[in-house]
Amino acid sequence: MPSALIADDEPNLCAELAERLAALWPQLEIVAMPRNGVDTLAALNAARPDLAFLDIRMPGIDGLKLASLVPDVHVVFVTAYDEYAIEAFERSAIDYLLKPVTDERLLRCIAKLQRGGFAPPGAPPPAGAPGRRSRRRFAG
Repeated sequence: MPSALIADDEPNLCAELAERLAALWPQLEIVAMPRNGVDTLAALNAARPDLAFLDIRMPGIDGLKLASLVPDVHVVFVTAYDEYAIEAFERSAIDYLLKPVTDERLLRCIAKLQRGGFAPPGAPPPAGAPGRRSRRRFAG
């Protein structure tokens, strides 16, 4: 079962994301929900989650710095600021979600994570995920 940490200095947003992830990806275990960068670093080192959903602007240590301190953790940034996207992907972010995150966008992120190996074999796609489109080749 994949595990994740959700770090955001706004506790209501953190709890909301945890609830939405539980509904859309029940196999994902949320192991910690720290509210600042220092606690996030400690939780990342203690819990060793597979994934981290990180806010960028947090007190103590920002999310971009955290991503560089724990390169073995796969990071999805969840932020209200679009200006950090290039730097986030330069630090090997898996995805970049802008707040407020829509269900459609969260489903696309979950599908990307599952395609990347964060789902148990035979796991169904996330609830509400669109079906795969077939590609047809036409001779001619």
